[in-house]
This record gives sequence, structure tokens and C-alpha cells, in this order.
Amino acid sequence: MASNTVRGATAAAGGGVAAYLLGYLFTYILAGPSIQESDLNQIIEAVGEGNVAWKLVGWVFYNAHGVTTTVDIDAPFIGGTDVVNFIAQGDGLSPVLYMIPPALLFGAGLLGVSIAGMTDLGDALTIGPAVTIGYLPLAVAGAMLFSVSVGSSSGAPTLVTAVGLAGLVYPLLFGTAGAAIGVVLAGRNGRQ
Repeated sequence: MASNTVRGATAAAGGGVAAYLLGYLFTYILAGPSIQESDLNQIIEAVGEGNVAWKLVGWVFYNAHGVTTTVDIDAPFIGGTDVVNFIAQGDGLSPVLYMIPPALLFGAGLLGVSIAGMTDLGDALTIGPAVTIGYLPLAVAGAMLFSVSVGSSSGAPTLVTAVGLAGLVYPLLFGTAGAAIGVVLAGRNGRQ
């Protein structure tokens, strides 16, 4: 049974990595065209930062977790720090983006218990949180990778909530929920 737990936890952690990468990819597919045409992207690229649309998609990916983007503009008359959620405040971004991280993390937890063949709810409480092992390091790295600086102005996912909410709460909650549903369904199907 211990080898099943290790196999399930490993699968769940791998599912966490896949959930993060696929979440970004799906966000890019759904929001990328709007972001590339956005005024913000055009201004940043005009000032000389180069191709930053992929980083702005990262901001939206974190926004889908409820993580805000902190934008610090150092310019006369318009300067200051603002905290933004581009999905909630943007015109061209679909609220469907909010469903991507939970659905993929749920699937990662479900995958872990399915691969391990587990049917006990206690196993779900072991396997589900393992999704965080794969997701958290990428959430931390991504929060730093998606930072944009133009002169003395900058923007990035808000680090504390990127780690706490996107890196910990989301994978713990939805990974465990997926694992729990997985063992309940396996138990109903009579799998031993």
C-alpha cells in the first residue's frame, strides 16, 4: 500500500506541474490575442521592452487564481502604484479564465488517486495535497519570471498572494477535492 501512496503522490505532483504549464498555455490561447493588441502591450513594446505579451499573459494567468498584479508607474502626473486584476477590470478577457486553474488542479488530484488505484477517502487527504509539490515551485518562479520593467516603472504578479493563493491554497484545495472525488467514484465503481 505504501508503494501505491508514493506512486499516487508522485503522479499528483507531476499533475501539479502539468496543471501549471497547461494553465498558462490555455490562458495564452484564450487571452493572448487580446493582450497582444492591448494598449498596455503596445506602450511597453513602443518604449523598447520588446516582446512582453507572454509576460502579460502570465499576469492574467495569476489573475485567474485571484492574484492581483502590482503595477508601479514612475511618471509625472500619472505615477503611483496600482493593484489590478485584468480579468475583472478588462474589457476583452473572459471570466472563463477563472475556471482554468481549478479545473486543472482538480484533474491533477483525480489523476493521482486514479493512478494509485486508491478508494479510501483518507488516501485522498494524502494524495491530493501532493499536487502542491509540483505547482508551488512553478508559481513562485512564474511570479518572478512574469515581471516587467520599463525604465523605473514595473509590474508583476503580487508576490505574497502569488505564493500563498496560487502556489498553496489553490493546489491544496482543488487537488484534494479532485482526489476526494476520485476515491468516491472509484469506490462506487467497486474498484479494490
